[in-house]
Amino acid sequence: MDDSYSTHIAAPLDQELLYFWAIGDLHFRDHEQWKKLHTPRMAQMFDDLQTVWQEERRPAFCVFPGDLVERGALRNYELAKKQLAMYLKDMPFYPGIGNHEYLPEEDENAPHGIEEFVSTWAVPIRYAWLAGEDEGIVCIMLEQPDWFFPDRYELNMDVVFTPEALAFLDETLTAHAGRTAIIFAHCPLKNTVLDRDPVRNLDDDSLTRFFFVENSPAVRDILARHSNAALYICGHTHSGWGSPQLIHTETLGSHPLTHVNLMSPWYTGFHGPVKSDDDQTLVYRSDDPDMLASFAVHIYPQKAIIRVRDHRTQQWLAQWEVPSV
Repeated sequence: MDDSYSTHIAAPLDQELLYFWAIGDLHFRDHEQWKKLHTPRMAQMFDDLQTVWQEERRPAFCVFPGDLVERGALRNYELAKKQLAMYLKDMPFYPGIGNHEYLPEEDENAPHGIEEFVSTWAVPIRYAWLAGEDEGIVCIMLEQPDWFFPDRYELNMDVVFTPEALAFLDETLTAHAGRTAIIFAHCPLKNTVLDRDPVRNLDDDSLTRFFFVENSPAVRDILARHSNAALYICGHTHSGWGSPQLIHTETLGSHPLTHVNLMSPWYTGFHGPVKSDDDQTLVYRSDDPDMLASFAVHIYPQKAIIRVRDHRTQQWLAQWEVPSV
């Protein structure tokens, strides 16, 4: 008998290792007109989620990879924290920082950094945690880079993962080589989720500047070297239902990696809150179709099952089965 062995017993192929819920950009904002439009959609989604979790079972956690707030003022974080505590009750959740967390409010004249994010959620901007059966899965949260140039009050429209973020990704995947890895980030990699109709330009997509990671080749090089990298889950584009490659599997190195783009429950496409004709109030302009969607993710030893639910109709829309190794 070989003296080298592991106390980790491989799970049967049909045994679920982890079940969690992934939710796209929420954009909480402590603004009265905003809340009148925003709160009913959030309540409808979370009410339906609680129903699903009671009828099926509770997931291990929820994850929100960025743009939890519309702008980075502390009052918006406080609202988001209060509302999520009410909606999720004691459900654990993992937040990420998106581009909107850096934006100032209308009554502010300087961008925000990471301080409000870190102090509100008590996590760093990039971090990892273990999950699932026998902690056999490592989850990695990467940060959206600062939306502003460091030396001037001007938006930087090139999304470039920092050397520190790339090193963290590489080192964490190496340290947990025996675990299935799920990567969360706000921004998609290039040439993943696409526009529903490029001629009419219905969506931001991963071929449009600012809506893909500029150094995607460097990210893919890292992921290609680590066969445990299984899923890359992101948001940012507010892609509408029917967007090509919303769920997209590619081969990196010798293994598959699946990209999951989370539709925003707040709005999809170029819709959502807009000024009224008299410029006095906010009104909500719906996409077609107007989906209020979030994603259930089930991880098995050799596959992942991803389900998307529309909370407006309280119906499951679709299910994908993708490789997890």
